[in-house]
Amino acid sequence: MTDQVILFLVDGMRPDGLQQADTPILDRLIATGSSTMRARTVMPSVTLPCHMSLFHSVGPDRHGITTNTWMPQVRPIPGLTDAIHAAGKRTAAFFNWEELRDLSRPGSLDNIYFSASAQDLSGKGDREIADAAHRHLAEAKPNFAFVYFGCTDETGHVHGWMTDEYLSAISTADSCIGRVVAAMQENAVAVVMADHGGHEKTHGTESDEDMTIPLILSRIGTDSATKIEGDVHITDVAPTVAALLGVPAPPGWIGKPIKF
Repeated sequence: MTDQVILFLVDGMRPDGLQQADTPILDRLIATGSSTMRARTVMPSVTLPCHMSLFHSVGPDRHGITTNTWMPQVRPIPGLTDAIHAAGKRTAAFFNWEELRDLSRPGSLDNIYFSASAQDLSGKGDREIADAAHRHLAEAKPNFAFVYFGCTDETGHVHGWMTDEYLSAISTADSCIGRVVAAMQENAVAVVMADHGGHEKTHGTESDEDMTIPLILSRIGTDSATKIEGDVHITDVAPTVAALLGVPAPPGWIGKPIKF
């Protein structure tokens, strides 16, 4: 267990993109933690459905979100942030894609920072998110924070997945993650992942390029690299984070904590 988990999400980051880009921070987290380059997301492999499955540990057939337009759940399921906050722990979220505002119920976040900056392909928007998260972690020391970087996905849609511009966006996200990791507590756990991949200038299909995502779990201050064995699904992440913080998984979650 730990007193702090920071969940980093690099939108649209393919595993092979991570491996080809210049990513010294992620390379270090992989070398000192547990990882897989074969985790799977949900279909449709689209940002909001994937995030809903990430936070609520169910598939789109249960949470009902199949596009990037949010709709209230007919049979609501508590999400990750809701469960952590209900357990009396401090929560925060930092993101630059507005549709993610509905991942948490009103009142479940102690701090929220939003900037409509993901479409700035210079990476300025991701750096702004990193600076805000760094400041808050250093000052407030939340138990859980969600830190989202959207520039990689935007770059993929404009220039194409696996282009030089796309790989450069991953490198920018890597440096942003390093900025936030520098403010994390000793023994805290960094979780780094993507929501989906992409091909050409799009995503949303059942192809491996769209459905396969990287997942890294690294405890700050440790040094033991291992590979996560077996099948790992995006719905397993919320139960893993909850277990690390000693928070019971709400009824209805289908994922299982990842052993690492």
